[in-house]
Amino acid sequence: MATSRDVEDVIQKLSSDRARARDEGVKLLGTWLQGDRAPTFCRLLARNTARAKPGQLSSSATWPFLIMALAKCVLTDIAAKKRGPTKSAAAGMLRVAIRCAEDVRLSVSNLKNHSTD
Repeated sequence: MATSRDVEDVIQKLSSDRARARDEGVKLLGTWLQGDRAPTFCRLLARNTARAKPGQLSSSATWPFLIMALAKCVLTDIAAKKRGPTKSAAAGMLRVAIRCAEDVRLSVSNLKNHSTD
């Protein structure tokens, strides 16, 4: 079962100044998004995102916050690369995360019970 602390741990690693910590964050996120743990992790993010008020996504356990952390990680990888194309694991994980966020089976089911509308 995923908790907000698990999401915050991933985001903390993705936001690190150290490349090794960012790589660990990408790998950790991969374990959450790919496999048996994906449904609980994605539903937690979807539920927290649905509860958030517009413009107030300060909680790190939301899809927008996670996607922004991954995008910044990709930008950092690109900036650190001196020449040639970047082979960023974070870029691949960004695609996976977006796919999971859009997947109705993973993220959207039972949100009507948690919506603030």
